[in-house]
Amino acid sequence: MAEYIVAFVLDKIAGFLIEEAGSFARIDVQVEWIQAELRRMQCFLRDAELKQDGDERVKNWVSDIRDIAYDTDDLVDFCILKLSHQRSGFLYFLKKFTFYNEVLFRRKVNKHIDKIKKRIIYVKDSRSTYGIENLKIGNEMISFCGNRLNEKRRSFPYNNEDDVVGLEEDIEALMSRLIHGDCRRSVISIIGMAGLGKTTLAKKLYLNCDINKHFDCCAWVYVSQDYRARDILLELGKKVMGFTKESVEKMNGEDLLDSLCVFLSDKRYLIVLDDIWKHEHWDDLRPAFPEMSNGSRIILTTRFKDVALYANVRDPPHELCFLNNDRSWELFLRKLCVEWDSSSRLPPWSEDLGKQIVKRCGGLPLAIVVLAGLLSRKGLVFSEWQKVLQSVHWQLKQEPTQCEEILALSYSDLPYYLKPCFLYLGLFPEDFEISARRLTLLWVAEGLVQPRGEEHLEDVAEDYLEELIGRSMVQVAKRKSSGRTKACRVHDLLRDLCLARGQEEALFNVICAGDRVGSISGARRLAIHSGVPIFTRNSQKIRSLLCFDLIECVPLNLTKFKLLRVLDLEGVQIAQLDSAVGDLIHLRYLGLQETWLKNLPSSVGRLSNLQTLDLRSTLIEPIPLAIWKLQQLRHLYFSKFKAMVVCPPYRLTLPNLHTLKGICLSESGCIQNGLDNIVNLRELGLYGDLHLQEEEVSRWIHINKNLEELKIQSSNNLSYISNAAIPKLMSFSSHVRLYKLHLEGIISKMLDIKDFPPNLTELSLKDSFLAEDPMPILEKLQSLRVLKMKQTSFLGKELVCSSGGFPQLQYLKFGFLTFTTWTIEEGALSNLRQLEIVECKRLKISPKGLRPVTTLRELKLGFMPVDMKSKVQDRQGENWYKIQQVLPI
Repeated sequence: MAEYIVAFVLDKIAGFLIEEAGSFARIDVQVEWIQAELRRMQCFLRDAELKQDGDERVKNWVSDIRDIAYDTDDLVDFCILKLSHQRSGFLYFLKKFTFYNEVLFRRKVNKHIDKIKKRIIYVKDSRSTYGIENLKIGNEMISFCGNRLNEKRRSFPYNNEDDVVGLEEDIEALMSRLIHGDCRRSVISIIGMAGLGKTTLAKKLYLNCDINKHFDCCAWVYVSQDYRARDILLELGKKVMGFTKESVEKMNGEDLLDSLCVFLSDKRYLIVLDDIWKHEHWDDLRPAFPEMSNGSRIILTTRFKDVALYANVRDPPHELCFLNNDRSWELFLRKLCVEWDSSSRLPPWSEDLGKQIVKRCGGLPLAIVVLAGLLSRKGLVFSEWQKVLQSVHWQLKQEPTQCEEILALSYSDLPYYLKPCFLYLGLFPEDFEISARRLTLLWVAEGLVQPRGEEHLEDVAEDYLEELIGRSMVQVAKRKSSGRTKACRVHDLLRDLCLARGQEEALFNVICAGDRVGSISGARRLAIHSGVPIFTRNSQKIRSLLCFDLIECVPLNLTKFKLLRVLDLEGVQIAQLDSAVGDLIHLRYLGLQETWLKNLPSSVGRLSNLQTLDLRSTLIEPIPLAIWKLQQLRHLYFSKFKAMVVCPPYRLTLPNLHTLKGICLSESGCIQNGLDNIVNLRELGLYGDLHLQEEEVSRWIHINKNLEELKIQSSNNLSYISNAAIPKLMSFSSHVRLYKLHLEGIISKMLDIKDFPPNLTELSLKDSFLAEDPMPILEKLQSLRVLKMKQTSFLGKELVCSSGGFPQLQYLKFGFLTFTTWTIEEGALSNLRQLEIVECKRLKISPKGLRPVTTLRELKLGFMPVDMKSKVQDRQGENWYKIQQVLPI
């Protein structure tokens, strides 16, 4: 983390020296000296951070550098703030920046710089004392930690064959791939978060009698983080060829590879590579495994999806899931040495208390087994079990198996730029479903995302999130039709890791009801999770303030938060926003969603660095025209709870805007006055009497070639009902990035197939009043995955999906429609997974009619006739036999 913090501050210093050159003549020179010294220290930080867990002196040295970087960050922000005040106008200048004040300011800055310089000199001199002068310890330290944790992995109790719970379906599926798959040598990857049971599953397969009979030779090796190719090859040689130490003493890595390859070339072999971390590891070992088309298999366990896909691009990896509540309880009981069918032996209180304890483990077998082992030693004592329940996560840290250490290996392996992004997740409450959009925009606003060529920072942030997901450190809660992550969450134990490391690194603090902000020292980011916070002191160091689960908040005196970059008050009931918000010149993110705020101070127009302004679910009226001065604004969300007729002042525009949602265009001239100069939009949401300026709307949409999402709601009198015509739209054939299209309003004529976006994956229609069956056109959309036809989108009686139609469609929803017949021809909807039908009471759909859809996995019926639902009831309805091969209902 310190490496990232220093890199961040160095970038900020560089920008400061370029943009403010000459504003602080003497100060600039001293800041340049600090910059040079931090850059020298940065060279040692990566190795030092690897060593710090095993050496308290190095840990203190790294901490000192981090604090110096933070203090330098404060200094630069303080200087920028003063410059901003100086430039805020003549009267403001006279009041705030007299000659006397300027002298005091420079004296204060010089005093701050002197302190930083003295600390730098001390830290630089202490480097040799801490043994960091020629620090080259990376592999040795990783090896030491890895060996220690590998011993724990090998002896970990969940690896016992009798403890296998909830893996029956996984075993059955993988047995089939091992024995009955094709003849090509195949790599079967098992992926998942640390502690999910990847090794346990692999071991269960490896020890299976049928498996052992099927293969000529089998071998198991631990790869792990402390990887040495020669050691792994030597271990393999011992197990399959009987190598002795003497026989291989003079053999190098290539000799070992050749020997193994020759030996295995005439055998059907099974090799397990447990806990592989890098692409390079597979590259090193792959030549030892010949491809002889005799059904040989390699099982690979890893936390990293990209490693699994690298080893086998043809077949998807097998991803383990968390245990459900019943399976978790079963595993818990087994570890307590109680048979599953004899739970009555336990005292009455133990089941309720035990299930509460198990629930806190979040379905992670590693945690369940650790706690079960702990409770088995404590005995059936009510008070002891209560203590464990009250401190589940603390207990897991104290156990000899070091559950936290095993999970922390994944964190240690993160590249330095991902570590702060991962720790940032600790700001969110436990079990919180995190919007991917909100998270990535916060990362960007915080400066946690590094520029990468010409890419947008938001795209880089999305890649960061996908990398954390691929490393099994973040779970996907919801996905978009494009395949991107819509929402995510983090396991409780990994969140605990985020909290511990985040607070240790002075990255953030989290406070709950009763905590006083004044009692938390050095916090740079603050998350308030419950209660009404009491701010008791000047909070100069706080850069970010995020609120969750607050019904109300005391009025914020924003003059105490002068250096804020992020102010996220989503869901907090606030009567008004302090006009001092306009003085937060560092602010990048202002989140006011669901605050029900009625007024927005015009001073927001002074937020020259603001990137995101979120006004969704507020009652703000009118919108201050000053927002159109925010030249750095990239994401602007208006509220639909008030008719936000927002016309910019003549020809004033936002050149960097990428997202514009919830804007009402019910007044003519809005587009011509300046909106038509906004041409770099990626997401656009419009509503209102759009027919009043039909040509302008159509032309504006047409020139925004980078659009990815488009929502149009056309209505009269600012009604929520889409009772007006959708503007006649120009062809979308050149909108190659547009994947999501949502149309609410009357469509006089469906677009020709050639006029749809070529890569459209999601289409939603509502209040379209289509008289003709749209399926003959829509089914030709080759990339469409999601289709939603909602209320009055279709007024006809029959829909027909013809053979070969909708080749990629996976989700189909009909809602509040009056059609009576739906015909599905053989070969139509060949990839449909989910079908949802709501309030289509006239539809006479028979289970037999769904038989052509052999891929269907989920059927949802809402507000449908009782007789229809009863006929397809799981294993009970009279027509169940007709669809039991198609889907479970």
